[in-house]
Amino acid sequence: MAVKEFNCNKLKRTFWPFTLKDKVDENGNVVEKGKKIVVRMPQKKVFEAIKEIPDMDEDNATAEDTEAIYRLVAAVLNNNMGKVPVTEEDVADYDIEECTAILNAYMEFVNELKQNPN
Repeated sequence: MAVKEFNCNKLKRTFWPFTLKDKVDENGNVVEKGKKIVVRMPQKKVFEAIKEIPDMDEDNATAEDTEAIYRLVAAVLNNNMGKVPVTEEDVADYDIEECTAILNAYMEFVNELKQNPN
């Protein structure tokens, strides 16, 4: 029986195009357009950030829960092809509704690959 070579460098990869939020001044004027990044599938840092989020009660979320969500959003977005740094400070301008929408969209992206691995 012949063994077929496996080469990690030739794996077909799936990516998630994402545009960061525009930066605005106190008057609401755009001072910097949001950068376009290409987010990769989860890697170790993203999984570690996911583990930080306990089974939280959405009606009684604590400040610690909220901080964990922001760390997760930063970890997800920082895992990008262009190595564009995205820090917790960068996502601090996002409200919790935006963070939730980002994480839901990211999980749809990840789940889509699980359902259709080819």
